[in-house]
Amino acid sequence: MQLPGIIIGGGIAGLTAAIALQQRGIAALVCEAAPQILPLGAGIWMAPNAMQVFDRLGVAAKINAGGVPLQAIEVVDGQMRPIMRTDQARIRQRFGYSTTAIRRATLQQILLAEIDPARVLLGKTWTNLVEDAAGVSVTFADGNTLRGAFVVGADGIHSPIREHLFPGVRPSGTGHLVWRGMSKIHLAAHFKKAIREAWMNGLRFGFSEIEDGLVDWFAAVPGSFGGERAGLLARLQAAFRGFAYPVPAILAAANEPAIIKNEVMDFDPLPRWHRGRTCLIGDAAHATTPYMGQGGCQAVEDAYTLALAMEQHPEAPAQAFAAMQELRRAKARHIVRTSRLLGRVGYLAGPAGALRNFAMRAAPQWVTERQFCEVYALNY
Repeated sequence: MQLPGIIIGGGIAGLTAAIALQQRGIAALVCEAAPQILPLGAGIWMAPNAMQVFDRLGVAAKINAGGVPLQAIEVVDGQMRPIMRTDQARIRQRFGYSTTAIRRATLQQILLAEIDPARVLLGKTWTNLVEDAAGVSVTFADGNTLRGAFVVGADGIHSPIREHLFPGVRPSGTGHLVWRGMSKIHLAAHFKKAIREAWMNGLRFGFSEIEDGLVDWFAAVPGSFGGERAGLLARLQAAFRGFAYPVPAILAAANEPAIIKNEVMDFDPLPRWHRGRTCLIGDAAHATTPYMGQGGCQAVEDAYTLALAMEQHPEAPAQAFAAMQELRRAKARHIVRTSRLLGRVGYLAGPAGALRNFAMRAAPQWVTERQFCEVYALNY
């Protein structure tokens, strides 16, 4: 009997990989450290590149039904005047999809429902793996060991699997924090079915509906803002007081205890994402800052191309991993570096910020859309 693959991590990357492998007749077990899958986290934006993958996997319609397909994506100033925009109707016409905003937990449940429940193991905290000529033995904190044909590390930015394969490769902070939350609020019609990110005075505030009457938002602030919890919502409201509607209204409706703190971190894609029978995907291989909304999308692309490569090289995991990386590395590197640049640009203030706004408004819309389309296009 052929050994299954073992996927470490039951997030978007791991679940998508499991679906794609399952649909190609390649058995895989998903091993998630959490004892149960809980509806945690805020929202996530699935751009057209990820939605095209989900379409191939047969789940795109379910994701659109569970979230909000967006009609507009704009960068605006603090008074909600456009700085940069794209024509989502034109993008949808080209790729079949626009960006969909959805609760991370809803997306996870949609993906989980596509996988044989017997193939998802909870409470499995990875501790070690040992490879031999015939496979890999994976040990968990509960004392159990599983035997697999290959291992996929889909265990996030602080990946223990990455540390095991390539010791010392760790993400670096950018000195900024992003606070994420969800607010129960009905937006005015102009702001519905849209992503808007507002830039002003070195602050950034992004928001979009993920359900009717529920808005996912993030507030990006300089590191000196402080990461302490006490008085957090009041500090956010004071920092963003000069922003126009709907920013103050969204913060006024926020559930303070549920606000999530994320330190903005990234690292350049590893020269190699694999060693022997073990491969990294998603943030484990090429974590990016959130400023392009592509972290989860790149994980989805990794997961799908991994399955394609395994289908082509079913008896040679190392060869499959090399083929997957060949397809994916250039784009992942572009995302990491471009998102890092957008992070710096978005935090500009004073005369530099005014010059940035002028230059971005002067740029033809087709130039901006061409840059987005390069990200949305799939090369497989």
